[in-house]
Amino acid sequence: MKLKELKIETWIGDPTNCYIILDETSKETMVIDPAGDVDKIKELIDIMEGKLKYIYLTHCHSDHILGVTELKSRCGGKILIHRQDSDGLNNPDINLSPYIGLGHIELEADSRIDDEDTIHLGDLQFKVLHTPRSY
Repeated sequence: MKLKELKIETWIGDPTNCYIILDETSKETMVIDPAGDVDKIKELIDIMEGKLKYIYLTHCHSDHILGVTELKSRCGGKILIHRQDSDGLNNPDINLSPYIGLGHIELEADSRIDDEDTIHLGDLQFKVLHTPRSY
């Protein structure tokens, strides 16, 4: 099996880190946890000539989901989150949005994923390994 080079841009954002993964052949792109500056995230996607396919949320806390609605509006892409975290997207007691001064966040996932699912990004494949939070 031939290994393919993986291009990942890490943007040290505020309030959390954001990762942009690009399949260089297809230019399909996945953004992980776009909570910060959507202008900067879009700029990086544009620089890489990426086509946003997925917005992947590692979990539903507001410091990971803050920029999702704007990013999807500007760049498209399907919102993915693990099934066990999806209910927290619209529950401020779970996503903690009021506690960091954000008010109520309204967000709906396009797809819910499960442990062992495979996410395809061009020729790249990612296997989901669920690591639930313990609180």
